[in-house]
Amino acid sequence: MLINEVLPANGGSWTDGQGRSPDLLELYNAGARPVDLRGMRLALGDRVHVFEASRIVPPKDHALLFASGQVKPGPDHLAFRLPRSGGTLLLVAADGTAILDVFTWPALPADVSMGRQPDGARGWSLFDPPTPGSANATDHMRKGLTPAPVASVAGGQHPAPVEVVLHACPGCEARYTLDGSGPDGPHAMLYTAPITIERNAVLRTRAYANDRLPGEELHATYIIGNGGRPCIALSMPPEDLHGDSGIYGPGTSANHTRQGRAWERAAMLEIPGKPPAPVGARLHGSGSRGLAKRSFKLFARDRYGGPDALPLPGGIKLREGILRADASPHAFLRNRLMETMVTRYGLDVDVQCSEPLPLYLNGRYWGLYRWMPAKDPAWSRQVLGAEAVEVVAGPAARKVAGSAKHFRRAQQAIVSRAPIDTLEALIDLASLIDLACIDLWTGRGDHDLNVRAHRPAVSGGRWRWVLFDMDLWAAPEENSVARMAGAHLPETPYVPWLLTHPQVAPKLLARLVALQATAFHPDHAIPMVDSIHSAHANELWTDHRRWDLELEHPSPDASRTAMRGFIDQRPAHLMRHLANHTGHKQRGMEVEAPPVAMGELRIEGLALSPGARQLHCLTGVPLRFEAIPAAGHEFAGWKGVDDTSPSITLDPAKTRRLRPLFRPIGQVWHVVR
Repeated sequence: MLINEVLPANGGSWTDGQGRSPDLLELYNAGARPVDLRGMRLALGDRVHVFEASRIVPPKDHALLFASGQVKPGPDHLAFRLPRSGGTLLLVAADGTAILDVFTWPALPADVSMGRQPDGARGWSLFDPPTPGSANATDHMRKGLTPAPVASVAGGQHPAPVEVVLHACPGCEARYTLDGSGPDGPHAMLYTAPITIERNAVLRTRAYANDRLPGEELHATYIIGNGGRPCIALSMPPEDLHGDSGIYGPGTSANHTRQGRAWERAAMLEIPGKPPAPVGARLHGSGSRGLAKRSFKLFARDRYGGPDALPLPGGIKLREGILRADASPHAFLRNRLMETMVTRYGLDVDVQCSEPLPLYLNGRYWGLYRWMPAKDPAWSRQVLGAEAVEVVAGPAARKVAGSAKHFRRAQQAIVSRAPIDTLEALIDLASLIDLACIDLWTGRGDHDLNVRAHRPAVSGGRWRWVLFDMDLWAAPEENSVARMAGAHLPETPYVPWLLTHPQVAPKLLARLVALQATAFHPDHAIPMVDSIHSAHANELWTDHRRWDLELEHPSPDASRTAMRGFIDQRPAHLMRHLANHTGHKQRGMEVEAPPVAMGELRIEGLALSPGARQLHCLTGVPLRFEAIPAAGHEFAGWKGVDDTSPSITLDPAKTRRLRPLFRPIGQVWHVVR
């Protein structure tokens, strides 16, 4: 018995009968008698697979095995996978000591195997396509892979036109394409002279030689006239993108509505500062999938020969990333504002950090996108700092990872208005309260659909909420309090139950008052919108011109005006709706925060900006204030209340004005009230 062929990176050409594409290994009986594999073992490093069941291999015949890493599917599945970076396999006899065969392979690209040629011989060859389960017969041996051609650009970086010179290995010829299709296909051209590129193009080229298989591909997107600004490029064969079986359509099968691995296509991703990476690409999203400008989900998969992880914003490295289109009206500004607000004010929800970049799809400008991590269990593990997590999603709290039993208990505790200590043992109550405040302020129309919660899967692990898809806001005057409080079935953020819980309701209302005075206040939120608009104005306008005839897309200036109007008008409407719904009366309270050099005044944990302002409060809802002195200063008391503690809780009905007092350390003075 011999190890005859290995395929360490199965790109999908061979399946195990269940639609999966594990690595493949072929044994060959080179003898004249049948051989039973029972008791034999395969060893790969410290991983060993023992053939427990009888399996007879006839003489001059093959045994095809799936290196899936899982033995449950059947006796032809091995307990390990084959590393595409190379390895050494040992075939050991049933006595556990005699080594029948040793086979070593180097790093191999996807869908390229290495095996004996011919079957059972000492010589070896690379095979493309692989031949698992059948004879290793080729017209001649191929003893290696060609290196990728080297490209040099004449005349500087991407001027118009660009002249590209290709340098292939000695004895090799280079073939190339400029439309995103592969250099192995019918559209490839033989390189004979420098390539002149006058408009955006995707160069794909490989080297070819008779005694070697085509190796690594050189891939580069040339963007003409963008001044070298950072961008992101995604390319794939045009038929995989726009043909009848393409993922983007429009095709005869309306493929943009399809999901799953069958609607994933191999693509190349180029990110600023990183080498091109092979990835899998699918359409992403639900309602937005039918729009002209669509989002993509990208996968780093071994089958494509891609990286172990994608470089994502915030230093996160995951196997899945999102190119978010933000195609609905105001979506970019709204999503970016909430992401910025959560980060800047430390709000207690989890968000995916994003990086806005223009996307070029097969060299064509496709608009302003946000590059961000997918909110999958791997992202949850990084965010929560946990080895194992439980994740639920959607209005029905569908299990995404782990078990949903704990979440069901937590949800039942919320709707039964369990004591607050019971709630806080199951959920991060501050996270749910902040989510409820954000949903009430924005009046988010799909708050009950865009739901995701996660927790560390350990004893004491509590549920936290993920904030995402913040593009469907209500009109500023809409009574979102009544709408959300009218829910009869449990739905995040559980407004009817939180607002009637005797212990939680005061916390929620106090937090909303504090947010209205800080993060949601026009003095803070409007400058944030202006800053985001200004930072991305050029790309927003370019995107608008690109999609003006295909999308309901307000101009960037109109979107900013609408956002400013909402932020300015929303507080008065929201506080009135809350007062009417809860029975608490509105009450004004004047507070004055000190200059930064003296100290800081916080309300419900949020810092107020220096100066005097009027808080829009609710009577009977206590507010917690903290006075924090700056370096070289100490707290000296309060003006407006008779209390000497730097941390106090006040009922706005009993306090009109409040100001913390600070003094240089060591200075003695008296407070006059």
